[in-house]
Amino acid sequence: MWMPVRTAAQESGVGVEPNRAAVRLARRRFRGAIGALGIVAIFAAWIGWHIGGTTSVKVFDDVVTSLAAFAAAVMCLRAGLTHDARLRRFWLLLAAASAAWTIAEVIWAIYDLVLNVPVPVPSWADVGYLSAIPLTVAALVSHPAMYQKRQAKTRATLDGIILATSLLFLSWSFVLGPLWRHSDLTSLGGIVAVAYPFGDIVMLLLVVLVIRAMKTGDRFALWSVLGGIVAMALADSTYTYLTEIGKYATGNLVDIGWVAGYLGLALGGLASSGEEVVEQAPVSPASSMASIVVPFVPVLVALAASALEVALGRKLPFSDWLMALVLVLLVLSRQALMLLDGFGLVGAVGPVSPQPDSQMAEEVPRA
Repeated sequence: MWMPVRTAAQESGVGVEPNRAAVRLARRRFRGAIGALGIVAIFAAWIGWHIGGTTSVKVFDDVVTSLAAFAAAVMCLRAGLTHDARLRRFWLLLAAASAAWTIAEVIWAIYDLVLNVPVPVPSWADVGYLSAIPLTVAALVSHPAMYQKRQAKTRATLDGIILATSLLFLSWSFVLGPLWRHSDLTSLGGIVAVAYPFGDIVMLLLVVLVIRAMKTGDRFALWSVLGGIVAMALADSTYTYLTEIGKYATGNLVDIGWVAGYLGLALGGLASSGEEVVEQAPVSPASSMASIVVPFVPVLVALAASALEVALGRKLPFSDWLMALVLVLLVLSRQALMLLDGFGLVGAVGPVSPQPDSQMAEEVPRA
């Protein structure tokens, strides 16, 4: 008669029952992600198809955006209160930033829906929006992933500066440069208009540094947060450009970026397991093809943008040439650092000398 064979794990009971906490966490993440994507899809459809007319779109936009920011504040606060000191500061600072965004969105809605006047620049809403930037920067700087060994941190910093410089180059060529030349920087409104793109560049720089530093650990929540910050930064830059050309109003499709960004932060707080602490992995002496090629991508993008501007008949100012030169020098410095690290690791290991035959014979165990 055939009898099933039980494994040692089954006999001991180890590994048979799934980790219930892990299963609950996975379900919470799945439901949270589906819910966030569903809200973003509904929001995009409502705005894109202009459901209910201008007034309906304006009310829907302001209310949903405010609620999304409030959800981010609540979820980040929840994560900060439930985790230990390693991540508490990160989540509490993000909760404070989300609270500032929430207050700003509510003030914007009051201008839009209650006072029924165009939102001035600057306005009291800008106080909340701009206050959230240093709070977000402080949160990213305080994340445990930022504490690395000097060798890895130097390369990660260069990677972040390279990407930030390329973003600054593109933003300066198409957004910041025209805004700088046509804005009255002696007025508070001009300073506020320029502050948003510069703040976004700083946040994106830190985003890249944190991503570059992630080696091990639970990264789902952190990816959600970083994705949300990127979405908001892109929305801010697009909003600045549309405002400059006079084509922004509540109900524009760019508002999808802010809703997606706030929900990304909310999903990160909801999905946090408290194990997002990144432990340092040993630096490999061998450089992968991706680590060599990827830093050149921003240079190619910057050169393509420069070629496009020249093809359109625009004379590149000195600032554009200077930033392009700095970008090339940064990439060359990064590649030189990789070579030096490789030589240093090889030198530290040194050649392995063969053992004498007599010594090998002594190490053979006797029968």
